[in-house]
Amino acid sequence: MHTPDIQIAQLLLESGNVVAIPTETVYGLAANIYNQEAIEKIYTLKKRPRTSPLIVHVDSVARCETLVAHLPDKAKQLMDHFWPGPLTVLLPKSAEIPEWITGESNRVGIRMPQHPMALALIKNCGFPLAAPSANPFSKISPTSAEMVRHYFEDQDVFVLDGGPSQAGLESTIVGFEDEKAIVYRLGALSLEDLESVIGPVDYADKPNKVFFTPGRFPKHYAPNTPVILTDTPEATAKRWVEEHTGKAAVLSPTFSFAHERLHPIQWPESEALDRVASHLYRTLFELDQQGFDCLIITPFPEEGLGKTMNDRLKRAATK
Repeated sequence: MHTPDIQIAQLLLESGNVVAIPTETVYGLAANIYNQEAIEKIYTLKKRPRTSPLIVHVDSVARCETLVAHLPDKAKQLMDHFWPGPLTVLLPKSAEIPEWITGESNRVGIRMPQHPMALALIKNCGFPLAAPSANPFSKISPTSAEMVRHYFEDQDVFVLDGGPSQAGLESTIVGFEDEKAIVYRLGALSLEDLESVIGPVDYADKPNKVFFTPGRFPKHYAPNTPVILTDTPEATAKRWVEEHTGKAAVLSPTFSFAHERLHPIQWPESEALDRVASHLYRTLFELDQQGFDCLIITPFPEEGLGKTMNDRLKRAATK
């Protein structure tokens, strides 16, 4: 079932159920952070590793301050500038944060979503919501109620329908080491956006075994269809049709090699990157339903949100 009725969603959450909710980034599977059984339902529905922490969603900066043990000045600056919005701050947790939210970490990711329905729901409930993306673990994040319904149609998950997500990419996660800002997950706020407020930031782009933030697993955000990410789409496509018998979609700004088993789709490099980003997951999801045997994709310019989208495509292409 999906409906725009916030009262139904509130009653379900208060009763210990999981509800899919809209945010400006992607749809999330939400539950009361203080209800361990409800949080367990999220992990079970998503088939998510228990060591992968959940982001806590609040409706105010004041509420965030009760959930953390320390709030660095730069974190406060970013929150004042970007909240509500697609910014998650990773901070030392207070005793109020249950251990089942953060996996094995002593830090908690918190954000204040911009979507009016999500904010109203959190305020009406009176408790923060854990809300990881409403998709099976490692799959494409949903940016519409229809995508959520596709993923969980057999589990009868209630979906609060707030229309399509405007940003279409997950929140940017920023942590702090000795007051220095470190981006642990690229997202809908670019590095340039952050640096315009607090100056230089580091980006932790190296793989590690400590997944104390979401989105750090090498294989993530992936369609079922295999993805090849390449700067040479013509050469890659020629080689692919020589070695395979199926059909492939080629997503590239320019593509000149014609073949009956290749389906070129213009990858809109010339458009504003935020517009392209808002449709990235929807495009991959729709292509995934069309029976292609491979998606051959040219990366975006490595700047702004192009850097975020390339991160998602690289993880999608990981075998």
